[in-house]
Amino acid sequence: MIWSTGLIETKTTKKQGGKGGGAKSETTSYTYHVDCAIALCRGPIASVKRIWADGKLFRDESGAQKQANAVRVYTGTESQMPDPTMEAALGAGNSPAHRGLAYVVFDRLELGDFGNRIPNFTFEIEAHSSATVATVIEELCGAANVPFLDAARADYLDLRGYNIARAATIRSVLDPLRTAFFFDASEIEGELQFFPSDGTPVAKVPRDELGAHEFGTDRPADYEATRTADIELPRQIVVQHMDPARDYQANSQRARRSTTKSDADLSVELPIVLSADDAKAIAERMASMAWIGRDGFTYQLPITYLHVEPGNKIVVGHADGKERVVRVTRRELRLPGSLLVECKTDGAAVLSKGATAAPAIVPTQSVALPGVTTAHILDLPILRNADDVSGFYTAGTGASTGWRGAILYRSRDGGVNYDSFAEMIDGAVIGTADDALGEGSPEFWDEANSVTVTLTNPADTLESVTALQVLNGSNAAVIGGEVFQFRNATLIAPSRYRLDGLLRGRKGTEDQIAGHAAGDRFVLLTGGGIYRPELEAGEVGVERSYKAASVGTNLSDAAPFTFTHSGRWAKPYAPAHLRGARNGTGDLALSWIRRTRLEDPWTDGIDAPLGEAAEAYEIDILDSGGVVKRTLSSATPTATYPAADQITDFGSAQSAIRVRVYQISARVGRGLPTEKTL
Repeated sequence: MIWSTGLIETKTTKKQGGKGGGAKSETTSYTYHVDCAIALCRGPIASVKRIWADGKLFRDESGAQKQANAVRVYTGTESQMPDPTMEAALGAGNSPAHRGLAYVVFDRLELGDFGNRIPNFTFEIEAHSSATVATVIEELCGAANVPFLDAARADYLDLRGYNIARAATIRSVLDPLRTAFFFDASEIEGELQFFPSDGTPVAKVPRDELGAHEFGTDRPADYEATRTADIELPRQIVVQHMDPARDYQANSQRARRSTTKSDADLSVELPIVLSADDAKAIAERMASMAWIGRDGFTYQLPITYLHVEPGNKIVVGHADGKERVVRVTRRELRLPGSLLVECKTDGAAVLSKGATAAPAIVPTQSVALPGVTTAHILDLPILRNADDVSGFYTAGTGASTGWRGAILYRSRDGGVNYDSFAEMIDGAVIGTADDALGEGSPEFWDEANSVTVTLTNPADTLESVTALQVLNGSNAAVIGGEVFQFRNATLIAPSRYRLDGLLRGRKGTEDQIAGHAAGDRFVLLTGGGIYRPELEAGEVGVERSYKAASVGTNLSDAAPFTFTHSGRWAKPYAPAHLRGARNGTGDLALSWIRRTRLEDPWTDGIDAPLGEAAEAYEIDILDSGGVVKRTLSSATPTATYPAADQITDFGSAQSAIRVRVYQISARVGRGLPTEKTL
């Protein structure tokens, strides 16, 4: 991005009603647009073809698009003039023309389809072709002011495309070309010279000229030989390249030696446009040359061979009567008057070796629409201690490959106006139950029941874990309103899993175990994409309208739904182990064990953390019809229902009494009850 205005707001007010009777109302909507310029690459280019915004096709090859008043392409010539929109914003004479830079200007780019932000753009650029390796060498060396000679030796090597994506040294830019097209470069007397690997030898050295030495000293051996061990040579070479048959996306070709002790695999990244066959041939040639060039020779030659430079090839006669073609890798002048020349066996013969690669799978080019968002508001107990503030959880996903998040909007006026409420950047693992989950106990593993769920996004998966991992918190999910965990997830069809090995009623949701049905929502709580926006305390018990709009779509495209926040996040769990005992006078002594909503470890071995501002309970005494006859209060997990009160409430002391116990929250009042006849 080389220039942009700020977001420009357009306010539109619609009036309804009046005159003909009925209430008069006004609806105000806001849209946003921006003017901006985006740099593409060094120019000049031929044209810009297709443009994508957030992965969605924004402009086709014909230039058709709908989200901007105009899209102007500057090809990066040295004569291009400043853009009128930029000049109007910056002032006459203050806007650069960016000559030599290809760029695109968007005039009044509407942002409603992109979540009121500038999207991520991708451009398809048609460049001027007809380049050779030689022209690239000349351009690079000229730009760096490096003297060079004989780049024309590589002029026959056609270059279909070469991507230099960032600032780099000339050497690092030349290295991929050297690798792909098998030429060497050497600095000779202040100049950079280039030597194709298939060049002709510059000298022929007979055997009787080997072993040059100072007069009066012993003649050395003809040469010293070395050989690289098999284990140090490549077993496999993988060449990564840009493949025109795959719309210039990345492809890779490999060459592998079938019999070798080596386990060395070499990967070479070439940001060069190559056909699959050419890339395969390069991999084969690299592998062959590495193995052929494993033999090294060091010669001492007379000074008459001073013209031999690194990169040159020479023909050397050996004692076995054979003449070896070798490539000079290093030359050292030794006084008085001899040369030390280090060489490798030349493998230029394999440069003519071709190869045939498997046909490339051409990627499908399609417009990836964001699609609709499946969103859930989860009125659950807190899942972490940090969430112990007023709020609820949200989760969303999309079935389309173009889905990239959503914005949750809330309406305070019954669905007339909506304000942005929360962002759902990542998708959660969401689905629906195909059958009803049966009732089970929250007190031990449920091995009798199972449930089958179908996931919304085909890319999502579920996995099985061990029992210990479940006990440590893995595979927690909500189905309907029950939080549960599962040990086994068995794939029975695409995106369809059978879940069993269950722990039920987790996080105090045992009240939600009964009443499940096919079609219940399923949300994986430990799979990411779960968000918790804070909510005003006054929103408890209030019904609101919500919309979840996929990023890249309009708010009007999203279907509304309603939700009433119950304050479940703050409700104390139902007390456990409710008991009763009678004394000699007929009084009923009640006791129970409280539970905590917090996850703090039980460090003192005495009691779990309270999790409330103060400890308080209410105990309802019920008749056989469920009518509350009396409510007791207590600040401890005990209470007494005297015989005298039983007579007052029921007319006589009772042998069996129905009791319901609540822990009290200072924020939302009564928690979840435990009920029992004692």
